[in-house]
Amino acid sequence: MAVASWAIWREPRRAVIVILTMDCAAVALALFRFEHLTRAAIISTALLIVLSISFSLLTGTWELVRRAMWQTRPGGHYRNFLSTWHFAAAVTLPLMLAAGVIAISLAAEWTTRQRSDQAILYRYIYSSAGQVLTACAAGACAKLLPLDEPWPLLIAAATYLVVGIMPVMLAQWAADQRLRAGYFLSWEAHRVETYTVIVGIGGALLIQAHQHMWVWLSLPAAIVLQRWMTQSDLRAIDAPEARPMGEQAWLAIAREVIKACPVGAIMRIQTTDPMAASQLARIKAGCDAIGMTGRSGLAILLTQCPGGNADALAERMRAILQTENISAQVAVAAKPRDGQTLDELLAVSEAELITRVAAIRRTKSKLPES
Repeated sequence: MAVASWAIWREPRRAVIVILTMDCAAVALALFRFEHLTRAAIISTALLIVLSISFSLLTGTWELVRRAMWQTRPGGHYRNFLSTWHFAAAVTLPLMLAAGVIAISLAAEWTTRQRSDQAILYRYIYSSAGQVLTACAAGACAKLLPLDEPWPLLIAAATYLVVGIMPVMLAQWAADQRLRAGYFLSWEAHRVETYTVIVGIGGALLIQAHQHMWVWLSLPAAIVLQRWMTQSDLRAIDAPEARPMGEQAWLAIAREVIKACPVGAIMRIQTTDPMAASQLARIKAGCDAIGMTGRSGLAILLTQCPGGNADALAERMRAILQTENISAQVAVAAKPRDGQTLDELLAVSEAELITRVAAIRRTKSKLPES
């Protein structure tokens, strides 16, 4: 997309001024605030960059699920989990190096998770600038007291959380979106950032103690945290906890995930028997499965699941349903084998369901009457 066509230029003039001023301030602070760079600081910078990029590569699919759920909530403010390492960089590194960690990790996150129609680039740039300004404030607070005291990190963490939302609120106020700013008074606006900063405090303490090998523990901690929060949101989104999620939410998530992943599959189960939903728990897919209930049965999104695996899983599901004497038809469609978009996969699986139902009817019609 050409820069001249960005929607930012259609915002009120004061909003454009605020956004560009924040961007320039972040760049100026990062480039012209000179500090002595030690070998230990450079090693810590490299470690934090590797950890943040590794997280982006390992959790891309589930982060897409989180992003899609956020898009179904108007007014919500999407937060990633990179504050785990951004905060550690802010309080242990010179600002120039901390800004480098932020810029490189966010660039990696963009390439591994984003698509051109999932985020507006200038908003992403503004968010990155806000992270740099937040790091500057948190780093300044961390230097108020000696490093062997616990208070600098706690003060820095509080500052990081408060200052982190200011660039977004300021931009919304300047763009006459004041009603959306009320969202930032809720726990939901701070939930992800709070949890990740807690993990980041642990990483910062280890870096200060020169225990760099143990800092790697922050990676599995962030992955477990991200998966837990995603699963929690999935259960709560618009269906009772014991059931698969609702149709509209599932469609929004499945469309984004199928679009972004090179392989994936949809399994459809056509049935009116409520017992079929209880059999979903018995599926051992070998990949992440996200189910939903619809008007005509069940649908399951199989993330990062090749077509061959999806076919084998469908056979397993048919065997389970037959063993339980549940009347149902199962069909699968996989990307790229059967299509590239969710709508194409749904159409292919629907056609297979129709074919299977027709075949059963022909078989029954040929049976002799008793």
